[in-house]
Amino acid sequence: MELANLWARERGSSDGIRVATKSDAGAILRLLNTAVYSHLHVDWHLPGDWIGSPGFVVLPKAEKPVSKSSLTAKLFPERTDLTACLAATADPLPAAWVRVAALLNEAAAEQTLAKMLAQVVPVLHHQGVTQLAWLAVEEWPRPLLPKLGFARGSSIETYVKEDRQLPEVASVPGLIIRQVYSTDFEALAELEEASFAPLWRQSAQALAIARPQSLSFDVALLDEEIVGYQLSARAEAGAHLVRLTVHPEKHGLGIGSALLKHAFAYYYRQGLYTVSLNTQAENSASQKLYLKFGFRPSQQRLPIWILDIL
Repeated sequence: MELANLWARERGSSDGIRVATKSDAGAILRLLNTAVYSHLHVDWHLPGDWIGSPGFVVLPKAEKPVSKSSLTAKLFPERTDLTACLAATADPLPAAWVRVAALLNEAAAEQTLAKMLAQVVPVLHHQGVTQLAWLAVEEWPRPLLPKLGFARGSSIETYVKEDRQLPEVASVPGLIIRQVYSTDFEALAELEEASFAPLWRQSAQALAIARPQSLSFDVALLDEEIVGYQLSARAEAGAHLVRLTVHPEKHGLGIGSALLKHAFAYYYRQGLYTVSLNTQAENSASQKLYLKFGFRPSQQRLPIWILDIL
């Protein structure tokens, strides 16, 4: 069943699908706790952060009609419960990710997702989104996604380092590494735009939200210009390197190695000796650096599925 074919049939027959409102927050939380199928890819956000955006839709559960004269109904009004929800957001444009998805029942999962996507995708198109991606952390959406119009993209692979051996790292003349300032985020967003395809970019707002939740967040400056940064978070087993970015024009100078060595020094001061990271399976340049520092692939790969929005 292709999504394009569904749109023609499903527009105007949304079966009650509507944009989520703040009053749905409790119902969304209950749905996420009880759903047969659920998906969360929220990064530094909470699922509720996107409530109210046109890309966050819900499908209320059909309720049996209750007599208006019922005293019980007046004293104890029925709460709204949900059968499904879907949130897709772009931050930044022009690429968006499916951030939240949940289905209360296994039956009609494909049809329900198709109906919600049929309402969300035109909104994303109007916003200027050209690609919608789904990080398939769970197994359940994988057989459904190609039927919904998604095509298999790249994969994310996890690398892990558990020893304490670090390579020799040459100093970079004029390089300064310091903690991030609140005034750095716009420059970091420009660095992201220069370094990554739209699907992988972080916005200034997302980086600002990440700062208070991070383990360490450092920027590298060369001649007083920001040329790279690293962002790390605590993980169950130690530390997780969330992001290591160097401006493409500054590759080969040793800035990535300097940032990574600086990050490891902080991890070890905190008593964190197991370090993980995620990288695109085809990103050979980054993998070369990580292998140099003793990271090894875990063989855990998560596929990315992409829907082109034309």
